[in-house]
Amino acid sequence: MSLEPKRTSFMRYARVLEILQGDNALSKKLSKNTAAVCRPDQTHKEFPVEVVYVTDEIHKQGADAATMPVIEVIRTAFRLLIQNPGPIPTPAPLPPPAPKVKAKAPAPKPKAAPAKPVKAAKPPAPKPKEKPKVPRRAPAPKGQATADERPPAVEQKIAGESGSTKPEPVSKPLAFVRQFVPFVVGVAALSNLQAVLTLLEPFVAAGDTEAKEVCLKVNELIDDIHRRTVLPCAEKEPTTPAG
Repeated sequence: MSLEPKRTSFMRYARVLEILQGDNALSKKLSKNTAAVCRPDQTHKEFPVEVVYVTDEIHKQGADAATMPVIEVIRTAFRLLIQNPGPIPTPAPLPPPAPKVKAKAPAPKPKAAPAKPVKAAKPPAPKPKEKPKVPRRAPAPKGQATADERPPAVEQKIAGESGSTKPEPVSKPLAFVRQFVPFVVGVAALSNLQAVLTLLEPFVAAGDTEAKEVCLKVNELIDDIHRRTVLPCAEKEPTTPAG
């Protein structure tokens, strides 16, 4: 028989109590001193200390109170309680059940104070853009020929001399593919083109690239027409008879 003590349980204490209460001699040895024995569901029941003492001794001998024959349980109890009575050790009281501790929810972290908005530094006011100056073609003064051609000479009267002197012959103007434009028509065309430049000045000042390109083309056209405009000649102008 193994001397290793078996594990006691509520069921084994209950079986020993039932056997001892069924015997006349042993039932009289059960006192009112009790000890609490826990059930599997953590509840407990009060057993006489003699029942606890006999059950523990059975298990100290390596037997099992659950399977030990009834007659053997009675013989063991008779030897411990009647033949050799002695002080019955008081079983240690059961520890109180540990209170169920509810898991505390973690304390919410304090919300950080919202950062004060930092006022953005005001950007320096942009400098006003200077309006690009559109070059204007200064109209040629009356009676002055363009750079490519010169007007025919006019007789000039010299003070202190009688008669008139004829100027030296002037070389012919450069030949162009297109015909020359009459003076009146040329001036009208130049005036209209100059009006176009005036009209587009606000758009060029606002940074309109297309308007700027148009102004460049108009200036080229003004130069081209100005070179081809025939200036009036004093010899060919009709005179108005005196009335």
